[in-house]
Amino acid sequence: MKLKKLTEHVHYLPPDDFKDRPLLGYVCGEKYSLAIDGGFSPDHVKLFYDAIEAEGLRLPDYTALTHWHWDHTLGLPATRGELIASKKTDELLAEERERLKDPEYDKKLRRWYYFVDDEFPGVPIPEIRTADIEFEDSYELDLGGVTAKLWWVEAPHTPDSTLIYIPEDKVLFLGDASLGDFETGGRVDLKKMEKLNAIVEETGCSKLLLGHFGKKTLMEYLRAY
Repeated sequence: MKLKKLTEHVHYLPPDDFKDRPLLGYVCGEKYSLAIDGGFSPDHVKLFYDAIEAEGLRLPDYTALTHWHWDHTLGLPATRGELIASKKTDELLAEERERLKDPEYDKKLRRWYYFVDDEFPGVPIPEIRTADIEFEDSYELDLGGVTAKLWWVEAPHTPDSTLIYIPEDKVLFLGDASLGDFETGGRVDLKKMEKLNAIVEETGCSKLLLGHFGKKTLMEYLRAY
């Protein structure tokens, strides 16, 4: 799978619905580069890094997380550079790391969410990595000529959703924030959705990258929700 170029600074590896692998983003500045999300497994990360190097780009100096879910974070042990996450995401990652020490929980997870077993067939899930840089509400990263703005939002999918905006390119990484509530089987809280969509519009973005639905324009996104 090849890396797709969206704008001058923003590239992405498309999602893989067959494996439930989400989109992975890449932002390259003059000094540093940033990956968006940590991948479903070390194999997913290797695919991403190989695609980056095939384009002659530098491997990520940082990785930022949109939320804690397995398909976005179980590849973190294979990532390089510093990891950035909200305090809430980091707390949830630490809790999941402890749960995964229980072999019974590991078996239960593989049965319930079989994509995990596809990624780690007959091998242990590596210990989840937690953040090197943790922020409370927002964080800004200067990559050199391009900026990444991260902030926690109240969103339907999880209590730790983080949006990542690249203002110079008007690109917004939404992760899975607009999906239904993971804890209640996909129910969408309409009030949270309205708040999220208002925030999306306020950014002034023209392009969005969604975890499992790929590239959208702002109008395409708003029509879908």
